[in-house]
Amino acid sequence: MTQLARFQKRIHESIPLTRALGLEVLSYDGHALLVSAPLEPNHNHQGTGFGGSVYSVAVTAAWGLVELALADMGLRGNVMVQSGNMEYLMPVDGDFYALCRLPAGEIPDRFRKSLARHGKARIALHTDVYCGEPTTDPKGSPVATFQGRFVVQDASSCPIF
Repeated sequence: MTQLARFQKRIHESIPLTRALGLEVLSYDGHALLVSAPLEPNHNHQGTGFGGSVYSVAVTAAWGLVELALADMGLRGNVMVQSGNMEYLMPVDGDFYALCRLPAGEIPDRFRKSLARHGKARIALHTDVYCGEPTTDPKGSPVATFQGRFVVQDASSCPIF
């Protein structure tokens, strides 16, 4: 079983909502996490994406990116969203995906140093949500954007998977 398959299994077991959303972990390259969800179980009364579902997929992409980045560092910890803001730019009119990238493509030094010194740290992340075929190189404009701050507590050396 691949790292992503193990991670998706863990997400579905730990966060049952992700299973109901139909969330699928598609790719992780050490810098960005790509997840997708079908419109069918996530639509509202108008047949477009339900805001709560879109938010949940975007938050899960950011949360998952932190989890996987910690694992790459040989750490695990309690990752929690501290704050988040969603902006809905256009209706979600089809299957959708969320792409979250590390700031400047890598874990910030300040985050690493705080984890090393205190076993806790904060990181601000941005997730873009798009409709259509999932890709790490989207060509169109996002239909929604998420800005959030995540907290890692009790970080320790130990593989997460």
